[in-house]
Amino acid sequence: MFELEPLLEDFELLCGCRLTLHDHHHVLADPDGTPMFRPERTSHRRTYAACGKANRQYCIAHCMFRFNAEAERTRSRCRINHCREGNIEVAVPVFRNGRHVISLFAGLWHRRVPEPERKRIAALCRLLPVFADGLLNEAERIKAAGPGHAAQKEKIRAFIAENFNRRISTHDLAGYLALSVTRTCHAVRETCGKPFSELLTDERLAHAELFLRHTDYRIGEIAGLCGFPSVEHFTRTFHRRNRMSPGQFRKSIRN
Repeated sequence: MFELEPLLEDFELLCGCRLTLHDHHHVLADPDGTPMFRPERTSHRRTYAACGKANRQYCIAHCMFRFNAEAERTRSRCRINHCREGNIEVAVPVFRNGRHVISLFAGLWHRRVPEPERKRIAALCRLLPVFADGLLNEAERIKAAGPGHAAQKEKIRAFIAENFNRRISTHDLAGYLALSVTRTCHAVRETCGKPFSELLTDERLAHAELFLRHTDYRIGEIAGLCGFPSVEHFTRTFHRRNRMSPGQFRKSIRN
């Protein structure tokens, strides 16, 4: 458990800064979905005291959704995030197969940073992207040691796992597999035992449950992160599958 945590702690010790992770595709997780790092690292508010005092709605919009959108648009290896509270952090998005899968943040500093600290931040901007890639490679190495699946089944599940938070359909999967839509529908049922829409819903709900268990994200935030078109659709789908609302589920596991 928490196989990557020692690496994160060593980095913090050597570089003198705290690390926060956003793993929205759960690529840094064991096969059962358990994060390979301590869940507290998913929250700026739990990692940085200054963020704990700031407005939550602003922080979520600025440090999560706005950063994710900018990362997708610019594909930059590293950037310096500034917030209205006067704090700065080094922020690194990591991509796999063209998809933004994790974000690693190092900080915090006040914007009036003395010269020695500025040099350290500049060094972090060069080092942190390499470290983030290494974390992802190590997680992939750990998971590769587990049992394998048939090639086509693995490709189908990998496609859904990488794209569950987007608007996708069998047309998209057909293009990925280089098959017709009709053949793709048959292939999905033959190899996975379920239609594509059901597999996609399973994947979205599985990630939603992980967010409910391991983070303090709000229900609407989780709906957006898991690809549901609205919080109402997410709540209905979750209740139909679990016989309880997302809020009731979160309350049940914390009692």
